[in-house]
Amino acid sequence: MKYIKQFLMRIIFVLSLITTLCIYYFEKINIFFQTNITINAIIFLVLLCGVIFILRQFFLVGRDLSWIENLVNTSKRTKTSVKSPTFLKYLDNVIKKNSGKLIFSQPALKAIMESLEGRIVETREISRYIIGLTIFLGLLGTFWGLLETINSVSLTVKNLDFSSDTKQLFALLKQGLEEPLGGMGTAFSSSLFGLSGSLILGFLDLQNNQMQNRFYNDVEEKLTEFTKFSFMTMEDDEKKSLSPAYVEALIEVTTDNLKKSTSVIEKQNKHQESISQSIHEINKFLSENTSINNEIRDEIKILSKTISNINKK
Repeated sequence: MKYIKQFLMRIIFVLSLITTLCIYYFEKINIFFQTNITINAIIFLVLLCGVIFILRQFFLVGRDLSWIENLVNTSKRTKTSVKSPTFLKYLDNVIKKNSGKLIFSQPALKAIMESLEGRIVETREISRYIIGLTIFLGLLGTFWGLLETINSVSLTVKNLDFSSDTKQLFALLKQGLEEPLGGMGTAFSSSLFGLSGSLILGFLDLQNNQMQNRFYNDVEEKLTEFTKFSFMTMEDDEKKSLSPAYVEALIEVTTDNLKKSTSVIEKQNKHQESISQSIHEINKFLSENTSINNEIRDEIKILSKTISNINKK
């Protein structure tokens, strides 16, 4: 809670300084404000909404931090705050659905921190949009005033009558320049208030972002104390408590290894089939050669007998 008070004191100091300057220069600011009441009032309204929104983030973070400190420091779940947290809503739902000792697995801790980060990023996007909206309104007033100036100047030039007296010409010119000067006042005053508002909200948003980063790290440190980590060098008793994510990863690795082994075995079987086929062809060739050799041997025997019979005669 100390760092929340530190950032909040910075914001209060800056807002007090800005309020003091506005009171001191109230007459001039009022003159600037009167140049275009509609756009300037909208800019002040957006600025007020942005300040309230950012200050509300401090209140919500402080309440969530008190809730988690109460959760960590108490042994019974019934002693936690009745009000549900805003940024730690996912953790609150997990605790309500489960009972027993407060112990988190690695995937559970990761899911809780991702939910917290998503909610913080969502609030930052809203504050950044409000800052951009003040700049947009300032530019809108600027272009509005410039368009009024251009139209007024064109009308003044068209209405000039050089055939009239010099006094009437200057009077007409003076009257015609009032509207262009008013348009220029609208342009510059809107830019002044828009950029000033974005500067104020930018400083508040910076303090809010730093505070939320400290809150995120604080929550992670507190929940890490109740997290059960899984390591590869476990004993047999500890292997029973492996996290589901680790078991799923182990199953995927085993499946991949089995697929690779199956493909290797299939390649070996194909290779053995080709070898067996080659051996079968060699045996067939040898058997055919053996039968031919036997026939040649028989014919040689018959021929030799025939030659021997002829010699006897």
